[in-house]
Parts: sequence; structure tokens; C-alpha cells
Amino acid sequence: MRRIGRISMGHSFLFGFPVFAGAAGYTFSAELFIQLFLAGCVLSFLIFYLFSELTGRTAFVFLTLVFSIFVWVASPKLVFEKDGYLTGGEVGFSFPAITQSRLHITAILILVVIFVLYRYVEKSRIGYFMQAIGDDETSSRAVGINLRKTKALSVLLSCVPAWSAGLIYGFEFGHISPEIFSIEISVFPFIASLVGAGNPLLSVFSSFALVYLSKILNSIYPGLMGIVYSLILILSPKIGRWVYVKGKRLGEKG
Repeated sequence: MRRIGRISMGHSFLFGFPVFAGAAGYTFSAELFIQLFLAGCVLSFLIFYLFSELTGRTAFVFLTLVFSIFVWVASPKLVFEKDGYLTGGEVGFSFPAITQSRLHITAILILVVIFVLYRYVEKSRIGYFMQAIGDDETSSRAVGINLRKTKALSVLLSCVPAWSAGLIYGFEFGHISPEIFSIEISVFPFIASLVGAGNPLLSVFSSFALVYLSKILNSIYPGLMGIVYSLILILSPKIGRWVYVKGKRLGEKG
């Protein structure tokens, strides 16, 4: 989505909504889990595509962030009663579990497939169209680029890894709570991409580094990583210019 000039600060919605909906359905049956997960994928895609169509670059950043915060605040209100017990609320819902070995193999395969797909799209004609839209939407429309189709594909390509990551997250912990929509998760993709200079390979390594750094800092003092994220966001214009230059040079060498 960054290539079409739409930077999201609310990817926790894409990450969390399908699995949260699926987990709510799992309270009643495995079939409903699958149905609600797929419905959550479709709905989250449509919402973000609509945002990309209705807003400009700056408005999109804030709209996605505010929307994800709204879902974070509202999600604890979802409570069900089954067999005389209440489930949901701030505690959340149980999630189906799979073996750790199968989970890790699945996660690695998904990561490799998405990375290869992104590299292919980046070098393809549609990748060129995305970059053109990111540079100038008016000129792109004038030369015959289908803005709606290209934006829809860009949003879909951004949704797929978020949905996949959310599903793996649920399988890993066997439980989904409203914290899956937290601000820290919302800004994580942006910061990982910023630190990784927008380069797919560097963004993968920066994501792992940020996860481990978060575990270390939060073990020292809860919420300490949030302060680090805040500082990165404040300094993001300067950091962005610096990592862009470094990333471009690295790409030229590669």
C-alpha cells in the first residue's frame, strides 16, 4: 500500500479482525470459525479499499489508526453465553491449536511465498503502476492506468500477509483477546518498513529484530517498547530519509 501512497497505521485491524471473528465463531463450531474468518477477510479488505478510495495520503494514515483504535475499544463489548458461561469480553476467545512443528513449518512457508510474491510484483508491470499512482494519481489516470483495479490489488497484497500473520498468531497462542487490535500492533508494520527502508528483505529482518527488542524492553519495564515506538514515530521523517538513502544504495549494489 505504501507504493500507491497509502501508509497504514491501523494494520492491527487487518491482522486481528478475521481471527477475532473466527475465534468468536469457534465458540459455537469449527464450521462457523471458518465462515467468520473468511467473512472477516472479505470485510476488512473492503473497508481498507474504501478508505483508500475516499481519502488522501495524509487522511488515510489517521483514518486507519483511529479506526483500529475504535475496534480495539469496542471489541471487549462482544460477549456470548454458552452452556451457562460467558465468553469474550476483555478475556477474549479460545482458538484452535496445531502442533508447534507444523505451525513453524507453515509460518516459514508463508513467509517465503509472500516474500517471493512481493519481489515478483515489485518488478512487474502492476508494480510499476502502483509506483506511478504513488507518485502522481492524476498523471497515472491520464496515461490510462486503472486506479481502482490497481489500488484494490495493492490493498489485497497488503491484506494477505496480515491475515496470514493473524492466523499464525492465533494458532501459536490458542487464544485471541482484544489486545490483538492494540496500538503497538497497529504501528508495528509501519515501523518495521521504515527501519527496513521499505526493502522487503530488510523489513523481514527488522520485524524479527523489533519483536525480540520488544520482549527484552518490556521485560525490563512494561510499556517501554511503546516509548521507543513513539520516539521512532516522532523522528520518522528524519529516519525515513536516512534509511531511504541507505536502502537505495544497498539495492543498487544488489
